[in-house]
Amino acid sequence: MLFSIVTPCFNSESTISKTIESILNQTLSDYEYLIIDGGSTDRTLDIIKYYEPKFEGRLHWISEKDSGIYNAMNKGVMAASGNVVGIVNSDDWLEPNTLEIVRNTLIANSIDISMPFAITGEMRFHYKNGNSLIIKTSAKRYEQFSRVYRMGLNHPATFVSKAAYDRFGLFDENLKLYADADLIVRFYKNNVPVIFVNSVLSNMLDGGASNVYSNKIKQDDKYILKKHSKSKGEYYKLLFKRRMIATLKFTVSSIASSILRKYREYVNG
Repeated sequence: MLFSIVTPCFNSESTISKTIESILNQTLSDYEYLIIDGGSTDRTLDIIKYYEPKFEGRLHWISEKDSGIYNAMNKGVMAASGNVVGIVNSDDWLEPNTLEIVRNTLIANSIDISMPFAITGEMRFHYKNGNSLIIKTSAKRYEQFSRVYRMGLNHPATFVSKAAYDRFGLFDENLKLYADADLIVRFYKNNVPVIFVNSVLSNMLDGGASNVYSNKIKQDDKYILKKHSKSKGEYYKLLFKRRMIATLKFTVSSIASSILRKYREYVNG
C-alpha cells in the first residue's frame, strides 16, 4: 500500500460526502482510507457507512471521543500502513488525479519511500461568495516562513512519508490550531527533503477555525515561538513583530471597511 489517506471528522454531515468522493474517485487506487471520527451525533456515521462498500475493503473507520483534531490526526497516522500519508479534513477535497501526481513525483525524483520526505503542492481556496484563489507554493516561501517558525507549506496539499512521522514525531497536541505549522518547522529544522509540485492537489473551504485571528491562534503562536526560538531575545523580537503585523492588518481592514460603508451611504443617498 503506497498511500494512507486520513480524514479526521466530527459532526461533518454537510461536507464529508464531497471529501469521501474525492478519495473514491482518485485515478490511482493504491491507497487505504482511514476516517477518524470523534463521536459524531449527526448523520456523519451514516454517510461513512453508505460509502464504505464502494471502497471494496480500502476504507476503515473508527468513532470514539477524542481530545481534538490533532489527536484524531495522530490516531490516523499511527494506524497508517502506507508509506506516504495524506491528511484530508472533512471539509476539504482532493483533485481527482492528486495521488497519481504525487506517485509520479516520487518516481521522477527517485525518492526512497522508506526515508523521511514531504511532497507539497498548490491549494485552491474557496471563498463563501463562490470565488476561489490558488495558493502557490515554493521553496523560497518555505524557507522564509520556516526560518521565523511559521507555516511555509499548504498543509492540506502536503503528503508526508510515514518515516518522517516515525523519526521526528507526530502533531503536538498542546496546540489547538497550529500543530501542522509546528510539524513543518520541525521538518525544516531537521532538513527533511521537501519536493514542490506546481499543480493544485487540494481544495479548502473558507470558514475554518484557523482563518480567524483568535486568542487560540495567539496562544499557539507564542507556544511555537517558545518551543523553537534559539534565545529569549529572538522569541520577544519575533513575537513583537507578529503582533505589530496583526495590528496593522486589523487597522487597514477596519479603515477599508469604514471607507466602503461611507461610500455606500453616499451612493444610496
